[in-house]
Amino acid sequence: SDERRQQKRFKAQEGAFAALVAQESRLGQIKDISIGGLSFRYIDSNEKLENADELKIILGDQGLYLDNLPFKKISDIEIKSEFSFSSVKMRQIGLEFGELTPGQQDRLNRFIKHHTIDEA
Repeated sequence: SDERRQQKRFKAQEGAFAALVAQESRLGQIKDISIGGLSFRYIDSNEKLENADELKIILGDQGLYLDNLPFKKISDIEIKSEFSFSSVKMRQIGLEFGELTPGQQDRLNRFIKHHTIDEA
């Protein structure tokens, strides 16, 4: 919805990851995040990720930061590799958060405050 779009998005610091967990998992560096959702980049392994039902946010130096985040997948697109010689295919996935508990909202706000750089 339009009103979701109004939310400020922030660039995540290096070392902040999101993981979608299912039989096959996706782990990637968070690109930007807002109170309404996030996007992250991952290496395309050609496995379809239809059944992921769990979203985590992981901080490289602290491990698991947020667990069991409800989400809806908004987009999943191939992105051009910054390294043209690389045969690795990268994708970027955009997620919208579902209904968060007060505790999750709290931690998410703290994450945005302490682990992002500036507005994306």
